[in-house]
Amino acid sequence: MANVAMVVTNRYEPDPRVQKEAASLVAGGHRVRVYAFDRMSEAPHALERLDGVEIIRLQLGHYPYGKVAPTALGLRKFRHAVREALLRDPPDVLHCHDQDTCSLGAWWQGRRLPSGARAKFVFDAHDFYWTYPLYVDRPARWRHALSGVLKAQGFHYVRKADLLITVTEGVGRHPGYAELYRGWGVDPVVLWNAPRAVAQIPAFPPVFTLGYYGYVRDAEMFRWLVAAIEQLPPAERPAVHVAGAGVAHAEVERMLREASARLGFEARVTGAFDMRDLGSLMAECSAQFCVYSLGSGNMGRTVPVKLFDAVAHGRPVIGSTGTLMADFIEHNDWGCVVDQGDISGLAAALRSTRARVMESAQPLALRPAPTWEQQGQRLCEAYAKLLQQ
Repeated sequence: MANVAMVVTNRYEPDPRVQKEAASLVAGGHRVRVYAFDRMSEAPHALERLDGVEIIRLQLGHYPYGKVAPTALGLRKFRHAVREALLRDPPDVLHCHDQDTCSLGAWWQGRRLPSGARAKFVFDAHDFYWTYPLYVDRPARWRHALSGVLKAQGFHYVRKADLLITVTEGVGRHPGYAELYRGWGVDPVVLWNAPRAVAQIPAFPPVFTLGYYGYVRDAEMFRWLVAAIEQLPPAERPAVHVAGAGVAHAEVERMLREASARLGFEARVTGAFDMRDLGSLMAECSAQFCVYSLGSGNMGRTVPVKLFDAVAHGRPVIGSTGTLMADFIEHNDWGCVVDQGDISGLAAALRSTRARVMESAQPLALRPAPTWEQQGQRLCEAYAKLLQQ
């Protein structure tokens, strides 16, 4: 069995996908330690153990998200601190989550270990990292240039890694991440960001409530939501519950608070949550909202974790047309899809989803979504092959 080090550039509260992967590897007999970057030195615990996973949060100063120069400086300090930690306790496998940790994997790869084996580099590509600089209105030329550089780096790391893991592949008309990487000459292991099997599905709340549980990055989607709610008669307007941290959290909270006062619907915005609380959160909603703006070029190929979370809890989803997510929703009758910015279409989707929920006395018997138990087994099998190389 292997000594595995994972690296993430968030503060690990915990990072749900990374924790599920780490816990699966621990269950498979591996030792797993996660090095996390607490960018604002805010986490109450620098050292923690969760599900057998060792978590080390490096607190190196204050480096806020969304600001290019401080982010670059903070990441450089973080990588230096991780290098020192790896040399003190050398892992057999360095498992790098997302591209901003991959320089560490490339540096560690092939190193002769005390056991005589050579160190392995795993690249776990959750996102197309090079699209991040473009996730603003009318990105400047330097952002396009930076995106090009990051894409070239991504190509290098994808080809260099001993094992590539990603999160989606096509199941219908639209490709996932895997198709792009296969076009680059590498066949990844696809691990869907699926929830653990749900033991007990909670009942619907008495008031039709639209939830959004996840990273709050896209303010535009909530502008569409407010405009769509305004088109509905007061008696049909849903309550709204947003839970999660993110760069647009303050803007979305202000927007929904003002809309709630003006239009007379209940709105609640809360912060980051522990995935162990997901069941109780789902009990507070009737459906999940997933109509994203697609300008980053990334959302079309991804499947938001909240889609599978909602389905596993018997909740329908309102999602974005023209996406891999839409293929799942339409094929499985998991809800309905709407074009980005289509306010009237979104209002109609809210009305039809409300009717579907209110007609059912119980959570919906939806076709099953993938579960993490399946995905974790696939991860352990991939590691077994990796360690034989």
